[in-house]
Amino acid sequence: AGTRGTATAGDAGTATAGYAGTATAGDAGTATAGDAGTATAGTRGTATAGTRGTATAGYAGTATAGYDGILILTWWDESRQKYRKAMTQVDGEAVKPNTKYKLDTAGSFVEVSP
Repeated sequence: AGTRGTATAGDAGTATAGYAGTATAGDAGTATAGDAGTATAGTRGTATAGTRGTATAGYAGTATAGYDGILILTWWDESRQKYRKAMTQVDGEAVKPNTKYKLDTAGSFVEVSP
């Protein structure tokens, strides 16, 4: 989908949207949105958004965003026996722009090795 467009794909599909667009993909899917866009992928999915964008992925997923973007990922909290969400902002220091992240078993963001 183009600028401000909406793209949706099913499980294991790929959805791509341009500037300020919304891309949504199902489990194990890939969602990519441009600057100020929103990318959402399901369990084991990959979400990528540009500068000031929001990338959200389900359990065991990965997220990437440009500078000043937001990453939201899901993890399993063994001690509480439930899924939880973790969120962070890409600040260019603790969390780098255009870098893929996942959550560890404690719900902390860690870089994914290339």
